[in-house]
Amino acid sequence: MFHVKHEELFRREFGELLSRETIGRLGRHAELLEQWNRVVRLVGEDSPDVWVRRHYAESVAARAFWKPSKTGGDGPSLLDIGSSAGFPGLVLAALQPERRVVLVEARERKAAFLAEAVRELDLPRVRVVRERVGPESAGRLAGAVEFVTLRGVRLPKVTLARLIEALPGGGRLMVWAGRELASGLAAMCSVEEEVNLPDSRHRRLLLLRPIRRG
Repeated sequence: MFHVKHEELFRREFGELLSRETIGRLGRHAELLEQWNRVVRLVGEDSPDVWVRRHYAESVAARAFWKPSKTGGDGPSLLDIGSSAGFPGLVLAALQPERRVVLVEARERKAAFLAEAVRELDLPRVRVVRERVGPESAGRLAGAVEFVTLRGVRLPKVTLARLIEALPGGGRLMVWAGRELASGLAAMCSVEEEVNLPDSRHRRLLLLRPIRRG
């Protein structure tokens, strides 16, 4: 049964920004996270109120770029690499459950958590892929998406290059970063938009456009 304490945390943080249905989904996710985190280390040992201020708030910040689909196609509109506990991909799916999202997680128990969360949150358009992303899989996974999200994930330069190269013409990356963008990304992408992240003076969310050469 959904715990009222989780719902109250989200209401306090987001107020009227999120619908009642979305708050219910995120509250259920936080409840599952609290249960699983006792056995599988999904996030740090902070309390749920800290998770809401940091992980959930940083994920919800991507609404600035998470616009309605341009293509209207049936392919996945967002690919979240290294989903772990579901930040940001599962949170974004809860915001717009009608859109297709692929959550990629290499570790078995974390992928199992994501699969259960997808079922419990009633998100039938979300798919969990248990796979370690390398150059070949990056090209295959990114070839039909509008957005790729990278939060707390570092990919080898060759994998990152293949991922960016495979994005469709209008494809974009959403990256959670500090003051300086990683050199590999800076060489392959330009910053299209950026927003400051909540509860932090040093972190920002960047919308990156691949630089096409030749």
